[in-house]
Amino acid sequence: MNNSQKKLIGSLGIALVILVLFVYFIIFPLVGKIKESSQKYLINQEILAQLDQKEFLFNDLGKSYQEKQDQLSMIEGTFLKQKETVGFISDLEEIAQRTGNVFEIKTAQSHTPRDDQTGGNFLSLNISLWGDFNGLLEFLANLEDSPYPPYRLLEIDSLSIHRLEGDDVKDGDLETFLGIKIYIQ
Repeated sequence: MNNSQKKLIGSLGIALVILVLFVYFIIFPLVGKIKESSQKYLINQEILAQLDQKEFLFNDLGKSYQEKQDQLSMIEGTFLKQKETVGFISDLEEIAQRTGNVFEIKTAQSHTPRDDQTGGNFLSLNISLWGDFNGLLEFLANLEDSPYPPYRLLEIDSLSIHRLEGDDVKDGDLETFLGIKIYIQ
């Protein structure tokens, strides 16, 4: 082997060592950093997709809330206010008079549920009505469509009808016992 071949082989050996060191110390760390950066990028893409979905849901809920706002205000108006119960009772008397019934409240009781009970506050009325069957039906229909601002959140708890008999009673007269719950704020 001559001197020029030895120099060529030595140069190639040194170049190969430099290439190996370059790959080991520069390329491999860069590849590792690229992998790490791509992992972070994918994780951040997932986070952005989740945030985008949350923003969409938030906007959708906001629109739904705006649509339901009118309905919520109507529902709040269906509850009788505590201070307006006397006016409502006098309204019941007026309905009875218009429908040809004699009206009497037997008992009135306010109920507030305990913490372990479900349901809302209500006023419980036990009413006696005297009149004919058509008058009773008219009273019940007017009770549901009370002319007092929309107090339609009421429940007929019990209903008992008895035919009245006797010399001073008109034929077809009835006595009705009615239990009503009126939900209040």
